Amino acid sequence: MGFSPVYSRHVLEKSYRHWAETFLSEFGQQNRAHLVMLTKQGIIDSETASALKNAIGALDTTMKIPREFPDGVEDLFFFYEKQLEGLLGEKAGSLHTARSRNDMDATVFRLYVRKRMISLMKQMLAMTGSLIEKIKNSREQLLVLYTHGQPAQVSTLAHYLASFLIEFLEGLEGLNTSLRVVNQCPLGAAAITTTGFNIDRKLVSDLLGFEYPVPNSYQAIVTSHWLTYPSMWFKSILTDITRLMADMGHKASCEVGILSFPDELVQVSSIMPQKRNPVIIEHIRIQSGMASGDFQSLIDLFHNVPYQDVNEVADAPLTNFTRGCETFSGLLELLEETLLKVSVDEKKVDDIAISAGTTTTELADELVRRESISFRTAHRVTSAYVKSGYSLEALRKEFQSLVGRPIGMRDSELKTTLSPRHFVEMRTIPGGPSTLAMESVLNSIEAKVRGISKSLDELVKVIAKSEKRLTTEFNCLG
Repeated sequence: MGFSPVYSRHVLEKSYRHWAETFLSEFGQQNRAHLVMLTKQGIIDSETASALKNAIGALDTTMKIPREFPDGVEDLFFFYEKQLEGLLGEKAGSLHTARSRNDMDATVFRLYVRKRMISLMKQMLAMTGSLIEKIKNSREQLLVLYTHGQPAQVSTLAHYLASFLIEFLEGLEGLNTSLRVVNQCPLGAAAITTTGFNIDRKLVSDLLGFEYPVPNSYQAIVTSHWLTYPSMWFKSILTDITRLMADMGHKASCEVGILSFPDELVQVSSIMPQKRNPVIIEHIRIQSGMASGDFQSLIDLFHNVPYQDVNEVADAPLTNFTRGCETFSGLLELLEETLLKVSVDEKKVDDIAISAGTTTTELADELVRRESISFRTAHRVTSAYVKSGYSLEALRKEFQSLVGRPIGMRDSELKTTLSPRHFVEMRTIPGGPSTLAMESVLNSIEAKVRGISKSLDELVKVIAKSEKRLTTEFNCLG
């Protein structure tokens, strides 16, 4: 009896096409590595190994995978095995010695996820390099930063973007850590308890560029971490991106207007000629939300799922992972375009900085330093100045009332203290917005980038070396 047409249509056919479109390269890799290992361990003889090697090579160039789900097979694995049988007869079954679809599938999926992650992490590092240059060129560009939706203090565009970039890199570090979880080889776990054959799991792991075999054979089959850990970090990064976009949208609003975008990144209304809508921000938010939904679905998928070999750790969930990665890649391009081309309206920054009193903290600080009063007293004096509508006369009157003597600073000194540029350049503590303080911020960013880049480059080299070794050892089978 065949499968139910409904089950076949909604499950088996989709899985078959998914494998055919997505996993063939990884499927071939693990077949080759497994065959090399079986031969080296003497589990199959050299004649059988040579026949399998030649048949696999022939199928690589001649096998045509039907678009429609073929009759008589359950999935692409059994279709492939039938093609081998057509070439080799009974010997074809030797390839599956000491292997199960369980550990084979898990290996294919990890190889695929690893490839996707490396590609996206390289893209993230490239964007980071571009943004570092933007930050270095924006250290003199003043910007008003807000708290609770209200103008708070003057900073710089560099300081603002660097804050986001550090969090972006924390997410990238998280991906790099989760990549080590992904980069473990399940092959050799067989169904769940390994095998009685004298296999060499380390050899297979090395041939496939993994760091090491998954330590526990049951874990190799049942774990979801190879999928959920990357998903959690991708989602975290996407959340940070949407927060930045929401804030930049506020700063670009008509009511604030301190950030602006070139015409190529805005759209006009079909009826209102005055409109300049920075819709690229909205599209980044939209795509971030869509990708985040894909990754969150994978995290939620495993809630209350038995800690067993179940189909939640099979290929179907990877459709969401693939879609999330593709969306993520596109929105990274949009994000880079947005951050590199955003500019600051200097006049509006000055207007808001002065009219909203964003520099008055420095006035209070200077009163403490120059007039030898407590900060709380200086805060009260400065508050009176703010409440008066920024009247220096009111400031002097309040100082006289609270301190019992006239303020010693001249009006010109007070005005200099209240200037936005002075406010920023006084903040020389590491981590602050002044050009001097930003050195520590940039050093921190560049150190993180070097560390992640080195780790990723080393992994890429290991994978390339393992692929070369696998090709050589496979070709030597006969």
